Amino acid sequence: MSGLLKHARKRVMPTLMAATMAVISLTIDAGAEPVSVMSAPQIQAAVESEERILIDIRSEAEWKESGLAKGAFPVSMHDPQFGANLSRLFQIYGPDRMAMICATGGRTAYIANVLKANGITGVIDVSEGMFGNGKAPGWIERGLPVVSLEAAQAAYEAALAQ
Repeated sequence: MSGLLKHARKRVMPTLMAATMAVISLTIDAGAEPVSVMSAPQIQAAVESEERILIDIRSEAEWKESGLAKGAFPVSMHDPQFGANLSRLFQIYGPDRMAMICATGGRTAYIANVLKANGITGVIDVSEGMFGNGKAPGWIERGLPVVSLEAAQAAYEAALAQ
C-alpha cells in the first residue's frame, strides 16, 4: 500500500466510521430490546464453562499492548476480513454463544447493534471492556486473567481447525 493511500486511510476511516455509527444509530428501532450485556466476571465464568466464546475486536496493536482476556479469540474489527471471520465463528458456534469485548465497550456496542439491526441476535456485549468505562472497572482492573496475543491466536486457530 502506498504511503499516500495509508495516510488517506488513517484520515478517512475514523470519519467514515463515525458517520456509519451515526446512520446505524438512527436506523436501529428505538423501541427494540437493548443488546444483552454481561460483566467481565460473568463472561469469564461463561467462557470457562464453555457456555460462551469471547471475541476481542480491538486492533492488533491494542492486543500487543495489554494482552487479551484469557479465552478470547483475536478477531479485529479493523481487519478487512472481519465480516468473513465473524461469519465463520457464527457457523461454528452460532451467535447465541458469542460475546464481544473491546477496550471500553463502545465498539462492541456498535457491532452488537449492527448485528441486531441485521437480524443476528444473541451476541453479548461485555460493555465494561478490557479497561473499564466509568460504569464498571473492566477486565484488567478486576484482575481477571490475561494472555499474550500469541497464546490467544494459537487457541483461535485450534478452535477453527476443529
